[in-house]
Amino acid sequence: MSITFDDVPIHAEFILPAQSVKDINHKLLQTLKKYNIKATGFVNEGHLKNDPQLLQSLLSDWHEHGHDLGNHTFSHMSYHKTDLNTYLADIQKGAITTQRVLGKQKQKFFRPPYLHAGDTPEAQHMLDKGLKESGLRLVPVTMENADYVFDAPYAAKLQHKQLSAATSYKQYLEFTEHRLDFYENASAKMFDQPVPHILMLHVNQLNADHLDSILHSLQSRGYHFQSLENTLEHPIYSQPTQAFKFGIHWLFRWDKSKENKVNWAKEPEPSAEAFAEHQQALTTLNNGKL
Repeated sequence: MSITFDDVPIHAEFILPAQSVKDINHKLLQTLKKYNIKATGFVNEGHLKNDPQLLQSLLSDWHEHGHDLGNHTFSHMSYHKTDLNTYLADIQKGAITTQRVLGKQKQKFFRPPYLHAGDTPEAQHMLDKGLKESGLRLVPVTMENADYVFDAPYAAKLQHKQLSAATSYKQYLEFTEHRLDFYENASAKMFDQPVPHILMLHVNQLNADHLDSILHSLQSRGYHFQSLENTLEHPIYSQPTQAFKFGIHWLFRWDKSKENKVNWAKEPEPSAEAFAEHQQALTTLNNGKL
């Protein structure tokens, strides 16, 4: 399995003080070091566009800890809501500081925001072509846990020193276990042998505080961690898929593009209450302005 993080150096649904952003990144890096994991972080340089010094410092921390830095566009732009040239330009804009940090090492990987990878076969093909010309490879996701839904309520409760923050993170960890169970069962139905997964997480307070629990659970399930480069060598990651108008992980894409062996209606989703709490927390954290 490979561990990946979107929205390095910070998931930006609400504003956090610079020190909090530093602390979140430091905690994540220390936990990854504890498990000897070399992760890949997909960078949104635009999330700290008003503090370029902090941006470069945090990206340098990830690089110096041995983690790879991929591209996640500059402005977290949806490919399905813009034209190709504008999108490719945003990718190039999002590589400037990262490339300065990487030095002679070139960016190799790209993950599309919202997992929007082309809503028609032509759009899909043109994006792949544009990425290839830039020396980038689109990186799939096979496991994700909707962490952003649980992060805002957790952060809001911490900010107001509410004991119920413990409830938020416990719900998150329980949901993660349910998702992992489902993905493992889906993979067993789809493939004759185990495949190396790619887990997508986000850089946020919730994961900074509880990544250790997730990694411990994964180890208990028998997973071993390896670089993204090694995982992508598996033949499954060369399989084409249909184009989808919505963002979705690649287990779904592969299954729907071929044999349709999995009942995806049973994939665990956050409850309506969890989504409502997420929206309310964003209102609180952004001082009433969403």
